[in-house]
Amino acid sequence: MPEPAPPPDEPDREDLRTRFLAAAEKLVRQHGPDGLSLRELARAFGSSTMAIYTLFGGKPGLMQALYAVGFARLHAYALSAEHRDAPLRWMVRQMLAYRRFAFDHTGLYRLMFGGEKRFIPTDRHSRFASLTAPVDNAYPAFAALIDAVGGCLAHHRETPPDPAEVQDLAFLVWGQMHGLVGLEIAGYADPAGALGRYRNAIRFICTHCGADAADVEAELNAAP
Repeated sequence: MPEPAPPPDEPDREDLRTRFLAAAEKLVRQHGPDGLSLRELARAFGSSTMAIYTLFGGKPGLMQALYAVGFARLHAYALSAEHRDAPLRWMVRQMLAYRRFAFDHTGLYRLMFGGEKRFIPTDRHSRFASLTAPVDNAYPAFAALIDAVGGCLAHHRETPPDPAEVQDLAFLVWGQMHGLVGLEIAGYADPAGALGRYRNAIRFICTHCGADAADVEAELNAAP
């Protein structure tokens, strides 16, 4: 009897894992997280389900890996909005980037923030409980939002803002963004007016931080 083939080298394994995730993400984009089938993924990839089990340990492991991909991508969107030399611009574009991510990657967004029947992240609380810590296994996208909120407050006040206030306000901003985006994705908001409503939220939050309404309007109009 011939000996079994040796396992692939680690670089080959990582490449295979990356390509499987890309194929899985495409299926999630088409069918949503609940529509992801290992058999369909294997068929689309031209492989077998055994390869998925070898790389991810099964469907929960695959979904968990996609969950991590989603948060890494959200962080990239947050970083793309960074303008430390223009705090109001940073704040406005940070909020716009969040909505853009949600609609560029709606399947991942739904997977990341729950509501799916077949996936509950095993480490939602352990990995992302320390929301303010921009370290490994934390939630760097929220840390980026805290930076933007803190920068905007500091720029429009005579005294530095209290860190606890910055964190609380950043969480409220996140809740506002997530709530409006979630309602729109779920079909509870008229698409024709949803962006305008989101921009109104940006106006309200930025003026609450002390920005002049005309300056906020100028940043909104200049945003890509």
